[in-house]
Amino acid sequence: MGVSGAAKFYEPYPVALASGQGGRVTDVDGNEYIDFLMGAGSSLLGHCHPAVVAAVRDQAGRLATVLAPTPLEARYAERLRDLMPYLERVRFANTGSEAVRTALRVARAVTGKTRYAKFEGNFHGSDDYFLVSGGSRRVAGDPDRPMPVFDSAGVPDRIAEEVLVLPYNDAENAVSLISDNASELAAVVMEPVAFSTGGAVAADRDFARAVRRITARHDIVLIFDEVVTCLRLGTGGAPGYLGVTPDLSCLGKAIGGGLPLSAVGGRADIMEEVLGPESIARGTRIFHSGTFTGNPLSLAAGMAVLDVLEAEPVLAHVDHLGGQLLAILQEVLDSHRMGQMAGFGSIFQLHFTDAPPRNRRDVLAGDHDLLAAVLLGLCAHGILWPPVHPGVVAYGHTEADIELLAVALDTVVGMVS
Repeated sequence: MGVSGAAKFYEPYPVALASGQGGRVTDVDGNEYIDFLMGAGSSLLGHCHPAVVAAVRDQAGRLATVLAPTPLEARYAERLRDLMPYLERVRFANTGSEAVRTALRVARAVTGKTRYAKFEGNFHGSDDYFLVSGGSRRVAGDPDRPMPVFDSAGVPDRIAEEVLVLPYNDAENAVSLISDNASELAAVVMEPVAFSTGGAVAADRDFARAVRRITARHDIVLIFDEVVTCLRLGTGGAPGYLGVTPDLSCLGKAIGGGLPLSAVGGRADIMEEVLGPESIARGTRIFHSGTFTGNPLSLAAGMAVLDVLEAEPVLAHVDHLGGQLLAILQEVLDSHRMGQMAGFGSIFQLHFTDAPPRNRRDVLAGDHDLLAAVLLGLCAHGILWPPVHPGVVAYGHTEADIELLAVALDTVVGMVS
């Protein structure tokens, strides 16, 4: 059996899944697991939530794929704007990678500059410009002045000259680097919570505010990559918990209810500059299109998620379970005198480090072979949290699921310690 994505594979072989319901999945051999991957956070409500299934089924009987606008696009954009008022204009896309790529294109068209800055360890998808200093096991340069390292073969060397790598959660040095390169920077791109390669490490509020101040001072477009965090960490997005409003934001995963959907949006003046009726005459019109952009099935699924979020205590539930999980698992690790939990809200990750990590270099200092062994051991004990992503809590999980995870972790760590 093959796989069609790097995140789906891990040694010695991945678990192949056949079905799922709520917080659990069943593999092709009939084994059941508590799923803490949840499509890398896409399934906020859990697998096959009745409201999402009904919405997709109904929409599939009406209209599935067309190269034309549908009323769902405007309705969903308006609902997202009601939740996140700073999204004055919204453009739908298909994947997080596409949303971030488009946001950078917007920033370049608006500013007339081409270089951009990203934070070491932040992951922004699969485009060449973002496969830099994210998931590589190598780092370069001093911690306060990182240098670009490619995360993939096949990325042109010249891209290293167009990317400024910044230290994460280091306000003083990040501000200094941004200021020194301000005349060349179109954008600064940032994960409010560094997810996949960042180890579930949240940005400090003071750090985020310092980045906002320096980018505003130099008219640099600040882009938040909220592909993972949107809806999951509050319906208002990162501005609600960081107290910082970006110029543009990239949304994904949970907004599609488990189906492919993303969006890029933000300040009206910026979006109108590149997509408005006068952008062609100004020469600032960007290209953004796709066969499946604004797909009605994904939009219907996303609308169903918002319906449930408005009617039921989804976020209160996942945040409560996330807090319980972090506390209980840390107690287990402390009893074995090894390991640290990191996370924010319903996002979490395990690290075999001496102290809770604050950035990618701290994450890399941990014992990754031990981490892989423990997470694979959890899979063998009915917990699907393999070494490919941090874990997430979904609405379909229960307190009993957290307790079973804690028991499995205690067993597995006891075997390897």
